[in-house]
Amino acid sequence: MAFQNAKSSLSGKAREVLNLVVSEVNSCEYCLAAHTVIARSAGFTDEQILEIRSGKASFDAKLDALARLTRNIAVNRGHADQSLVDAFFAAGWTKGNIVDAIVVIGDKTVTNYLHGTTRVPVDFPAAPKLDT
Repeated sequence: MAFQNAKSSLSGKAREVLNLVVSEVNSCEYCLAAHTVIARSAGFTDEQILEIRSGKASFDAKLDALARLTRNIAVNRGHADQSLVDAFFAAGWTKGNIVDAIVVIGDKTVTNYLHGTTRVPVDFPAAPKLDT
């Protein structure tokens, strides 16, 4: 919780993009359920949440760059494709934003692994399955 509540250069919506993408990559049922609820309260529609989970956000160019880079970082365990890093900065994000994004990615990975290992019961409505 310390990481989730820490001061950040990222908006709540941007943090939810990170949380949803990483939780999808890590197949964390608990975090997907919880962050689907939180993302709705942050103003995302159900359709947008599903798209974000797939690693895109075509409805917002800046969030799209964030989602694409986040998925790439999570899938490649921190070894980001330079073209996605460049696109992130071209979309208007800063060096401070990338540091804060990586902190959120790390924090979410830890909580995903905690659930994957402990199998704490999910006490949120289940997130819909993502069509692949």
